[in-house]
Amino acid sequence: MSKPETILEVAAERGIDMIAITDHDNTAGWHDFDRLARKYPVQVIKGQEIKLINGRFVDGELLALFLEKPIVSKNVPDILAEIKAQGGIASIAHPFCDRRGEFRAFDQIYDWSHLAIEVRNGRIYKNRNNEMAAGVASMLNMPFTAGSDAHTPFEIGSVMVECAGASIADLKRAILNRDVQVVGEPSSAFFSLVSNFGRLGIAI
Repeated sequence: MSKPETILEVAAERGIDMIAITDHDNTAGWHDFDRLARKYPVQVIKGQEIKLINGRFVDGELLALFLEKPIVSKNVPDILAEIKAQGGIASIAHPFCDRRGEFRAFDQIYDWSHLAIEVRNGRIYKNRNNEMAAGVASMLNMPFTAGSDAHTPFEIGSVMVECAGASIADLKRAILNRDVQVVGEPSSAFFSLVSNFGRLGIAI
């Protein structure tokens, strides 16, 4: 809903070295980011947020990160296999969000390699929901991610992970080794209201 150049400009201004682009079930923006990224000191991680449809219900969402091509599978085992085949990482997005629904597809996961869990989401406004995700990551010794879930420029960088490396490969390795640090706090719920303009076709 934000223009690619705006996202990259804001990320650069805020000193963000890498940014993951994870539009909902859509990778059409990858081309624009590839074209524009050369103009900014920001590395772009190709990703996709995949809604897990189960009949009339949604079982949750998965973040597919470090992709080379779009994920086309619809069921959880095949989605995870596709991500792994590309050398990517799947992260369970906002797994305990009572506002958007909890993740209900744990019983469909047969391969836990290259699987992480999002322990802090910039649009989760109840600390308890993020803390529950962090607790699961700790209990299961899982890799973890965190992100702003930005739908507007104002939210970019509100929540991030930091690692010692400087490349996308370094970050991927650090996530799998649980060698990242989560920084930042969720942004204001006001921006959720602002982002509704995007549903009207207004780019922010």
